[in-house]
Amino acid sequence: MKQGYAILGAIVVAGMLLLSGCIGSDGGGFVVNKVVEAQKNVKQYTFESETIYKVPGMEAAVTMPMNGKVDVENKKMYINISTAELIVELYLIGGEMYIKQAEQWIKMTKSDLEQGRSGMSGFEDLAKQYEKTVEILKSSQTKIDVVGEESVDGVVCYKVNVVPDAEKLKEQISENSTVPGIETINVSSYTVYVDKATNFIKKEDANFDIDISVQGMKMKINRQMKFVYNGINKQIDIQLPEGAKNATPMTEVNQVYL
Repeated sequence: MKQGYAILGAIVVAGMLLLSGCIGSDGGGFVVNKVVEAQKNVKQYTFESETIYKVPGMEAAVTMPMNGKVDVENKKMYINISTAELIVELYLIGGEMYIKQAEQWIKMTKSDLEQGRSGMSGFEDLAKQYEKTVEILKSSQTKIDVVGEESVDGVVCYKVNVVPDAEKLKEQISENSTVPGIETINVSSYTVYVDKATNFIKKEDANFDIDISVQGMKMKINRQMKFVYNGINKQIDIQLPEGAKNATPMTEVNQVYL
């Protein structure tokens, strides 16, 4: 069970770094500069996502539903991650992370997060996800194709096919993930849906392969992701549960790190 923290963190952090999308030009009324500026103004939001991982040698794919709330302005975050075998809750409040798994609460301090004591450390960067989006948007190597319009939860959106800057994408994942030996990222498809009225990113669908090489062994991981933003800039409340206030410090946890 303890290994689950590091493994889950490695997978989810790698995935979450892609959640904000990558766009690089304009077309059909879509203006990329307006999208860049809009993301800078996101203060709060909720989200729902589903990520599917396929690894050679595994009989079944791993499906990971996830939902949460992010308060960028006040540096608070709540995430619920669930699989067939594991349910994890995470809170990031005041620079400290609280993790609940199998009814046990563990606390990671700012120092723990900075030292990367587990795969969960990268979650601290999620509040800055829109900043990462802007970095990709500014890349001259990222290309887009506005293919039309589509309604998402009743919101009329630009439908944008994306070819992201591969090196920038790889750099972001490598810097913030414990997944070792990332060699290449091959994007099969990446579609971003942008609210026409607000220029906020509403939904993303992605399918790509990550080639990994560790100690001479090579592996390809396929990842399919659907991510939907809701309630952008609407008031949300993130409060630490009473049970988490007596969480066990990470320094006292006998955890195996990968």
